[in-house]
Amino acid sequence: MLSNPPLSLKKSKSLVNNAVFGHKDKTTLKDKLFAMWFDRLVYTQIWEDPQIDIQALEIKSTDHMLTIASGGCNALSYLLEHPAKVSVVDLNHAHIALIQLKRAAIKTLDSHEDFYRFFGVAKSSSNVRIYHNIISTQLDQTSRAYWEHATFGFKRIQMFAKGFYKFGLLGQIIGVIHLGAKLHRVKLSDLLLQKTVEDQAQWFDQHVAKIFDNRLVAKICSSPYALYNLGIPPSQHTVLCNNIPQNMSEILKQRARHLATVVPVADNYFAWQAFARKYDESARGPLPAYLKRENYPSLRASMTKLDIEHNNIRDKLNQLGAESVDIVNLLDAQDWMSPSEVTVLWQAITKAAKPGARVIFRTAGEVSPVDANLTPELVQRWKRDDQVSDALGPLDRSGVYGAFHLYRLQA
Repeated sequence: MLSNPPLSLKKSKSLVNNAVFGHKDKTTLKDKLFAMWFDRLVYTQIWEDPQIDIQALEIKSTDHMLTIASGGCNALSYLLEHPAKVSVVDLNHAHIALIQLKRAAIKTLDSHEDFYRFFGVAKSSSNVRIYHNIISTQLDQTSRAYWEHATFGFKRIQMFAKGFYKFGLLGQIIGVIHLGAKLHRVKLSDLLLQKTVEDQAQWFDQHVAKIFDNRLVAKICSSPYALYNLGIPPSQHTVLCNNIPQNMSEILKQRARHLATVVPVADNYFAWQAFARKYDESARGPLPAYLKRENYPSLRASMTKLDIEHNNIRDKLNQLGAESVDIVNLLDAQDWMSPSEVTVLWQAITKAAKPGARVIFRTAGEVSPVDANLTPELVQRWKRDDQVSDALGPLDRSGVYGAFHLYRLQA
């Protein structure tokens, strides 16, 4: 039986610890608790909308993209735009194991039906059999060890028999939210029954808004400890509290309402995951691009362009060398960083960037952390594309973040 490689776990813990409080002179209990929380599977899918990324980036066939993995849905969706290469990194060994599993499945499963049963439905006993008989043969030893390790009385790979999207820290907190809604006699999956965006808004205002207005819920939302399950570190929680005048329950209510109403629910797989805790089992509903039947042949053909590494994105940039990358996706990583770390990160990006390079990221608050933390030279090199950023940000179907930012390298 495989066991978790100590070196992999040790590296993950070191990377996460350094990201959370490595820049601080004094670590707090909140920092230590979050680092412990985050050193496990957090996201079963990514909560940044790849559709927005693709519109902003205008990916070319010569582009080398570097992105943080999270659930890996973004990297796989980018591959469908036919760039030259997509490099993926993540601090979290569980997220790396997840995208490695997706790659191995894409390479070994001839049938889209089998692939969709595994990652779309993600709730079938046959998935475990397929994993052992087919997928695991193409999986690296470290990732195999992760999925075949027993925790809470069953091997992790059995999550795909039990309903994968109900696992992970975020999946668990969504489950708690559903339980809380039931106590208010609200069935959150009823959002899927609404016929129009107007119906969705009316339903949310009538049934869901009152949950966030509850005094106990507001108190729970104000606690940073409760938000660790959303992957929000102490520094990001502080940004939210300092930069946005509303209390935390009001912020979360506004963002939940955006998620529920930004587009018809028939076009929003993020809403399906939040309000129904699944994708459409028939595969006819809204899906990430990598899960769509028509994209599967192209996805399989693009696996040679995918590079995956358990690493810090700044260290990866330094390893790539000068003028080696066209696009960098930082997700919300800068919300974890001190001003000096932001500066060092952008120095690494600038060194690795090819002419015409683009950088995208999200922030918990509405203000970009970049301009105020860069050297005068870097400020001259990088300019935020206000028109594209401000136009696309509100269209993000997830709505988890306060703002979307696109920066371009100036000639």
